[in-house]
Amino acid sequence: MTPANSENPENTDLMVHDMIGRLFDEPEPMHRTDLADGAIAQGMAVTRRRGFAVAGATLSVLAVIGGAVAMAGGANNSGGGGDWSINTDSTPQIAPQAYDDPGPTYADRQREIIEQLPSVLRPLLPAGVTVSPNQTDAAGGSSMLTGDYVPTIVLRSGGGDYPLHFDISDDTGYASAFARGTSPSIAVAGGTIRVAVVPSGTESPLHGFSAWYEFTPTGSKQVFHFYLYGSGSTTPISPTAFRKMVESPAFAKLRQLLDPSVPASADAVRQRFALEAKINAEAEKVLPPGFRLKFNPGAPGALELVGPGGVNTFEWFSLLGKDQQISCPAQSLCFVPYSGNGIGSTVGPDGKARLGVYGGWTGKSADSSVVIHVFGKSELGTSVDPTQMGKPLETAPQGPGLTPQQAMAIVKAPGVAKVIEDVTKLAGLY
Repeated sequence: MTPANSENPENTDLMVHDMIGRLFDEPEPMHRTDLADGAIAQGMAVTRRRGFAVAGATLSVLAVIGGAVAMAGGANNSGGGGDWSINTDSTPQIAPQAYDDPGPTYADRQREIIEQLPSVLRPLLPAGVTVSPNQTDAAGGSSMLTGDYVPTIVLRSGGGDYPLHFDISDDTGYASAFARGTSPSIAVAGGTIRVAVVPSGTESPLHGFSAWYEFTPTGSKQVFHFYLYGSGSTTPISPTAFRKMVESPAFAKLRQLLDPSVPASADAVRQRFALEAKINAEAEKVLPPGFRLKFNPGAPGALELVGPGGVNTFEWFSLLGKDQQISCPAQSLCFVPYSGNGIGSTVGPDGKARLGVYGGWTGKSADSSVVIHVFGKSELGTSVDPTQMGKPLETAPQGPGLTPQQAMAIVKAPGVAKVIEDVTKLAGLY
């Protein structure tokens, strides 16, 4: 998000609500109705200001509509009129490792951080404050200004949960918080610290706060930031506790872990290839010939569709049960070009590859459908589709998307819902 747009934190939510409204019979359920109150509202506003990461489905409302990339390997599927078969003989093939990154990527490093952060942070926390393994939010967030990943973890203290965001490179929000709160610089060993606790939700019975922390090392321009939020008025990390954190010998390990100049290890690269192999062992059950999946190098957990023409960011989601279903007619395929306006409509098997959102029913009954997102590469800016968020580090050419035949084959592939579930779990989106 550009600075000019940073004062409108609802922009991303409005885009997502708009897309959901085009595909579903009913308006998007307000899963976050109560989040407008108190501290959670403050934290969510900060998260929206930075954007939603494609890295995971945790708090992102995009998880409601997801996106898909699988395909029925050459299956002939009928429905909606016309010839929906795929001519597999004319499909160009690609090398198994085409467009892969042989060296460490930005996302490789972020996955290392996600894995190691709880154990590195735990010894620095005050007594009674814990990192709850079951509450860790691996999705984090993504700065719409820089594309940088924002690691997130959840602390637990006194029965309450406090989402904590490590935001090292983006100053957005901190200047405002320190200007609003009482935040004098305090000299500590190795530099200075500032802490600001900002009340929120004072118009509601559910009061809350956000707490902002800054450590500026002596003789260094690399400022160390993080913020947390929660209900009540007291932060679980007081200014005194924060001072103890930065003066602890173990603090150097935390700074090194979050240092953006440190590349991912060779082991992280090997783990990525091993995980991609497992993902494609499942995905090939429904992907068409000539396509496979790989991790997005600019967003941990985000996947890309790799085809003969290049790569596309994508998501997929299987909707089960009679609630939350799409409004596409039975035995048809619907498509929405994400342009900010217009209504999705049925599309025929014209063989034209498209970027946008496909949706269709997996069978004849209206209780199981699949939604497919296929977009361009990760970019930055106010008009970027939500599914493209991430650091723009992909060097492979952009693919053309999916044809209606390919999308329909995905939707009608036997066992597609199970494949989507298994691939999603392997990618770390749950």
